[in-house]
Amino acid sequence: LPTGSLPMGTAISNDGKELYVSTGRGNAVAIINTDNNGVATTIPVGNRAWGIALDPSGSKLYTANGASNDVSVVDLKSRKELRRIKVGDGPWGIAIVNVAK
Repeated sequence: LPTGSLPMGTAISNDGKELYVSTGRGNAVAIINTDNNGVATTIPVGNRAWGIALDPSGSKLYTANGASNDVSVVDLKSRKELRRIKVGDGPWGIAIVNVAK
C-alpha cells in the first residue's frame, strides 16, 4: 500500500481471492490479490475512507468517508465508484444488513 495511506478498514471477497482495504488518507480502496499479496488496483473514493463493507452478493463495496461526509458505492466488476451518498458529519463505520422480506 502507498506510504502514508493509513489503512483503516478491510473486507474480503466471498471467494477469498481479494482483500479490500480502505486507505484512509489515500482516499481510495486498494484491492489486494490474496494469492500473491500484491496490490491489483486502487479505486478512488471520497476523502478519508475509513469504514468499509461488502454487500452480500459481493458485487458492491461501500466506504464511509469521514472527511467528505459521504459513503462511496463501488462496483467491483467495473472497479469504479458509482456514486457518493451524503450522510452526517464524519462517518466512521459501515455495515450491510441483509433483511429478508
